Amino acid sequence: MSAKKSVSFVSNPIVWIVILAIVAAGALIAINWISSRPAKPPAQETTTAPAPPPTQPSSTSVENAPEQPTKGVADAPVTIEEFAEFYCPFCARHLFQTFPKIDEEYIRPGLVKYVFHNLIVHGEVAQLAAQAGECAHAQGHFWEYHDRLFYVIFEEGKGHLSAEDLQALARELGLNEEAFASCLNSDWAKSQVEKDRQVLQELLAKLPESEKPRSIGTPLFFINGHPLVGAWPYEKFKAMIDAELAKESSK
Repeated sequence: MSAKKSVSFVSNPIVWIVILAIVAAGALIAINWISSRPAKPPAQETTTAPAPPPTQPSSTSVENAPEQPTKGVADAPVTIEEFAEFYCPFCARHLFQTFPKIDEEYIRPGLVKYVFHNLIVHGEVAQLAAQAGECAHAQGHFWEYHDRLFYVIFEEGKGHLSAEDLQALARELGLNEEAFASCLNSDWAKSQVEKDRQVLQELLAKLPESEKPRSIGTPLFFINGHPLVGAWPYEKFKAMIDAELAKESSK
Protein backbone atom coordinates (compact mmCIF):
# COMPACT_ATOMS: atom_id res chain seq x y z
CA MET A 1 0.00 0.00 0.00
CA SER A 2 2.76 2.45 0.93
CA ALA A 3 4.70 1.68 -2.28
CA LYS A 4 1.70 2.49 -4.45
CA LYS A 5 1.19 5.83 -2.72
CA SER A 6 4.88 6.69 -3.22
CA VAL A 7 4.73 6.00 -6.95
CA SER A 8 1.55 8.00 -7.27
CA PHE A 9 3.14 10.98 -5.48
CA VAL A 10 6.25 11.04 -7.69
CA SER A 11 4.36 10.63 -10.91
CA ASN A 12 1.97 13.47 -10.15
CA PRO A 13 2.93 16.40 -12.49
CA ILE A 14 1.44 19.04 -10.20
CA VAL A 15 3.84 18.02 -7.46
CA TRP A 16 6.82 18.42 -9.80
CA ILE A 17 5.67 21.85 -10.88
CA VAL A 18 5.49 22.99 -7.27
CA ILE A 19 8.95 21.57 -6.50
CA LEU A 20 10.54 23.26 -9.53
CA ALA A 21 8.91 26.60 -8.62
CA ILE A 22 10.34 26.41 -5.10
CA VAL A 23 13.83 25.58 -6.40
CA ALA A 24 13.73 28.41 -8.96
CA ALA A 25 12.62 30.93 -6.35
CA GLY A 26 15.42 29.87 -4.04
CA ALA A 27 18.01 30.20 -6.79
CA LEU A 28 16.75 33.69 -7.69
CA ILE A 29 17.03 34.83 -4.05
CA ALA A 30 20.58 33.49 -3.87
CA ILE A 31 21.62 35.26 -7.08
CA ASN A 32 20.19 38.55 -5.89
CA TRP A 33 21.98 38.27 -2.55
CA ILE A 34 25.32 37.53 -4.21
CA SER A 35 25.01 40.37 -6.73
CA SER A 36 24.06 42.84 -4.00
CA ARG A 37 27.33 42.29 -2.11
CA PRO A 38 29.96 45.02 -2.77
CA ALA A 39 32.67 43.97 -5.20
CA LYS A 40 36.14 43.56 -3.75
CA PRO A 41 38.40 46.33 -5.08
CA PRO A 42 41.45 45.25 -7.09
CA ALA A 43 44.77 45.14 -5.27
CA GLN A 44 46.47 48.50 -5.47
CA GLU A 45 48.82 50.83 -3.70
CA THR A 46 46.91 53.61 -2.03
CA THR A 47 47.85 57.02 -0.81
CA THR A 48 45.90 59.85 0.74
CA ALA A 49 45.98 62.95 -1.43
CA PRO A 50 45.99 66.25 0.44
CA ALA A 51 42.73 68.17 0.18
CA PRO A 52 42.94 71.28 -2.03
CA PRO A 53 42.61 74.68 -0.36
CA PRO A 54 38.96 75.69 -0.03
CA THR A 55 39.51 78.76 -2.20
CA GLN A 56 40.88 76.77 -5.14
CA PRO A 57 38.50 75.64 -7.92
CA SER A 58 37.40 72.04 -7.54
CA SER A 59 39.49 69.48 -9.39
CA THR A 60 36.55 68.73 -11.67
CA SER A 61 36.84 72.22 -13.16
CA VAL A 62 40.60 72.15 -13.80
CA GLU A 63 42.05 70.55 -16.92
CA ASN A 64 45.76 70.74 -16.07
CA ALA A 65 45.95 74.26 -17.39
CA PRO A 66 49.48 75.70 -17.74
CA GLU A 67 50.70 78.32 -15.29
CA GLN A 68 49.79 81.14 -17.69
CA PRO A 69 47.51 81.26 -20.73
CA THR A 70 49.91 80.51 -23.58
CA LYS A 71 49.82 80.06 -27.34
CA GLY A 72 52.58 78.49 -29.38
CA VAL A 73 55.23 75.87 -28.75
CA ALA A 74 57.10 75.87 -25.45
CA ASP A 75 60.58 76.03 -27.02
CA ALA A 76 59.90 78.81 -29.54
CA PRO A 77 62.95 81.06 -29.99
CA VAL A 78 60.96 84.21 -29.21
CA THR A 79 58.61 84.78 -26.27
CA ILE A 80 56.11 87.64 -26.20
CA GLU A 81 54.55 88.40 -22.84
CA GLU A 82 51.49 90.64 -23.03
CA PHE A 83 50.12 92.55 -20.04
CA ALA A 84 46.60 93.65 -20.86
CA GLU A 85 43.15 94.38 -19.49
CA PHE A 86 39.73 93.47 -20.81
CA TYR A 87 38.47 97.08 -20.55
CA CYS A 88 41.46 98.58 -22.34
CA PRO A 89 40.44 99.81 -25.83
CA PHE A 90 44.04 99.72 -27.06
CA CYS A 91 44.28 96.08 -25.95
CA ALA A 92 41.15 95.40 -27.98
CA ARG A 93 42.70 97.13 -30.99
CA HIS A 94 45.80 94.95 -30.65
CA LEU A 95 43.67 91.81 -30.46
CA PHE A 96 41.49 92.65 -33.45
CA GLN A 97 44.07 94.23 -35.77
CA THR A 98 47.60 93.12 -34.89
CA PHE A 99 47.49 89.81 -33.04
CA PRO A 100 45.97 87.80 -35.93
CA LYS A 101 49.00 88.64 -38.09
CA ILE A 102 51.44 87.71 -35.31
CA ASP A 103 49.53 84.48 -34.82
CA GLU A 104 49.61 83.56 -38.50
CA GLU A 105 53.20 84.57 -39.24
CA TYR A 106 55.00 83.60 -36.04
CA ILE A 107 52.96 81.70 -33.43
CA ARG A 108 51.51 78.96 -35.63
CA PRO A 109 54.84 78.29 -37.41
CA GLY A 110 56.46 77.74 -33.99
CA LEU A 111 58.61 80.88 -33.94
CA VAL A 112 56.85 82.72 -31.09
CA LYS A 113 55.42 81.66 -27.77
CA TYR A 114 52.74 84.13 -26.69
CA VAL A 115 51.88 84.53 -22.99
CA PHE A 116 49.03 86.56 -21.49
CA HIS A 117 49.11 88.40 -18.14
CA ASN A 118 46.58 90.69 -16.48
CA LEU A 119 47.37 94.33 -15.76
CA ILE A 120 44.54 96.20 -14.03
CA VAL A 121 44.10 99.92 -14.72
CA HIS A 122 40.30 100.37 -14.60
CA GLY A 123 39.56 99.29 -11.03
CA GLU A 124 37.08 96.75 -9.70
CA VAL A 125 35.19 96.06 -12.92
CA ALA A 126 38.45 95.17 -14.69
CA GLN A 127 39.62 93.14 -11.69
CA LEU A 128 36.45 91.03 -11.83
CA ALA A 129 36.84 90.48 -15.58
CA ALA A 130 40.45 89.39 -15.03
CA GLN A 131 39.29 86.91 -12.39
CA ALA A 132 36.71 85.60 -14.85
CA GLY A 133 39.49 85.01 -17.36
CA GLU A 134 41.46 83.08 -14.75
CA CYS A 135 38.41 80.94 -13.97
CA ALA A 136 37.96 80.18 -17.68
CA HIS A 137 41.68 79.31 -17.80
CA ALA A 138 41.18 76.91 -14.89
CA GLN A 139 38.75 74.99 -17.10
CA GLY A 140 41.08 75.08 -20.11
CA HIS A 141 39.10 77.67 -22.09
CA PHE A 142 40.97 80.93 -21.55
CA TRP A 143 41.48 82.00 -25.14
CA GLU A 144 37.85 81.41 -26.17
CA TYR A 145 36.69 83.40 -23.15
CA HIS A 146 39.35 86.08 -23.71
CA ASP A 147 38.29 86.68 -27.33
CA ARG A 148 34.57 86.60 -26.58
CA LEU A 149 34.93 88.98 -23.63
CA PHE A 150 36.79 91.58 -25.68
CA TYR A 151 34.21 91.25 -28.45
CA VAL A 152 31.25 91.67 -26.09
CA ILE A 153 32.73 94.75 -24.42
CA PHE A 154 34.00 96.60 -27.49
CA GLU A 155 32.18 95.24 -30.55
CA GLU A 156 28.78 94.67 -28.96
CA GLY A 157 29.20 97.68 -26.66
CA LYS A 158 27.97 95.93 -23.52
CA GLY A 159 30.03 98.20 -21.24
CA HIS A 160 30.68 97.16 -17.65
CA LEU A 161 29.82 93.51 -17.11
CA SER A 162 28.44 92.21 -13.83
CA ALA A 163 29.27 88.87 -12.25
CA GLU A 164 26.04 87.53 -13.76
CA ASP A 165 27.11 88.75 -17.22
CA LEU A 166 30.49 87.06 -16.87
CA GLN A 167 28.82 83.83 -15.78
CA ALA A 168 26.46 84.05 -18.75
CA LEU A 169 29.48 84.18 -21.07
CA ALA A 170 30.88 81.08 -19.38
CA ARG A 171 27.54 79.34 -19.93
CA GLU A 172 27.51 80.42 -23.58
CA LEU A 173 30.94 78.86 -24.12
CA GLY A 174 29.95 75.60 -22.43
CA LEU A 175 32.02 75.96 -19.27
CA ASN A 176 31.04 74.30 -16.00
CA GLU A 177 28.74 76.98 -14.59
CA GLU A 178 28.86 75.87 -10.97
CA ALA A 179 32.65 75.69 -10.89
CA PHE A 180 32.96 79.04 -12.68
CA ALA A 181 30.56 80.80 -10.28
CA SER A 182 32.39 79.36 -7.28
CA CYS A 183 35.74 80.46 -8.71
CA LEU A 184 34.82 83.98 -9.80
CA ASN A 185 35.19 85.81 -6.48
CA SER A 186 37.48 83.28 -4.85
CA ASP A 187 40.80 84.07 -3.23
CA TRP A 188 42.36 81.71 -5.76
CA ALA A 189 41.24 83.80 -8.73
CA LYS A 190 42.39 87.01 -7.03
CA SER A 191 45.78 85.45 -6.30
CA GLN A 192 46.27 84.56 -9.98
CA VAL A 193 45.75 88.20 -10.97
CA GLU A 194 48.15 89.28 -8.23
CA LYS A 195 50.77 86.87 -9.58
CA ASP A 196 50.70 88.72 -12.89
CA ARG A 197 51.50 91.98 -11.10
CA GLN A 198 54.45 90.31 -9.42
CA VAL A 199 55.70 88.93 -12.75
CA LEU A 200 55.58 92.44 -14.20
CA GLN A 201 57.63 93.81 -11.31
CA GLU A 202 60.23 91.08 -11.83
CA LEU A 203 60.50 91.78 -15.56
CA LEU A 204 60.88 95.51 -14.98
CA ALA A 205 63.55 94.93 -12.33
CA LYS A 206 65.68 93.02 -14.85
CA LEU A 207 65.75 95.88 -17.35
CA PRO A 208 68.70 98.22 -17.63
CA GLU A 209 67.81 101.83 -16.92
CA SER A 210 68.06 102.69 -20.61
CA GLU A 211 65.24 100.24 -21.46
CA LYS A 212 62.84 100.90 -18.59
CA PRO A 213 59.53 102.40 -19.80
CA ARG A 214 58.83 105.97 -18.74
CA SER A 215 55.27 104.97 -17.92
CA ILE A 216 53.39 101.71 -17.46
CA GLY A 217 50.09 101.21 -19.25
CA THR A 218 48.13 98.70 -21.26
CA PRO A 219 48.90 96.98 -23.44
CA LEU A 220 52.50 96.33 -22.41
CA PHE A 221 54.65 93.72 -24.14
CA PHE A 222 57.99 92.10 -23.45
CA ILE A 223 59.58 90.55 -26.55
CA ASN A 224 62.34 88.29 -25.28
CA GLY A 225 62.48 90.62 -22.30
CA HIS A 226 62.55 93.88 -24.28
CA PRO A 227 59.60 96.17 -23.42
CA LEU A 228 57.15 97.66 -25.88
CA VAL A 229 54.40 99.89 -24.51
CA GLY A 230 51.21 100.50 -26.46
CA ALA A 231 49.17 99.09 -29.34
CA TRP A 232 51.78 99.40 -32.06
CA PRO A 233 51.11 98.38 -35.69
CA TYR A 234 52.10 94.91 -36.79
CA GLU A 235 55.24 96.22 -38.53
CA LYS A 236 56.73 97.25 -35.18
CA PHE A 237 56.25 93.78 -33.74
CA LYS A 238 57.61 92.21 -36.92
CA ALA A 239 60.78 94.26 -36.73
CA MET A 240 61.41 93.33 -33.09
CA ILE A 241 60.55 89.65 -33.60
CA ASP A 242 62.76 89.36 -36.68
CA ALA A 243 65.64 91.00 -34.80
CA GLU A 244 65.31 88.43 -32.02
CA LEU A 245 65.10 85.57 -34.50
CA ALA A 246 68.27 86.85 -36.18
CA LYS A 247 70.05 86.85 -32.81
CA GLU A 248 68.94 83.28 -32.16
CA SER A 249 70.03 82.04 -35.60
CA SER A 250 73.49 83.58 -35.16
CA LYS A 251 74.21 81.71 -31.92
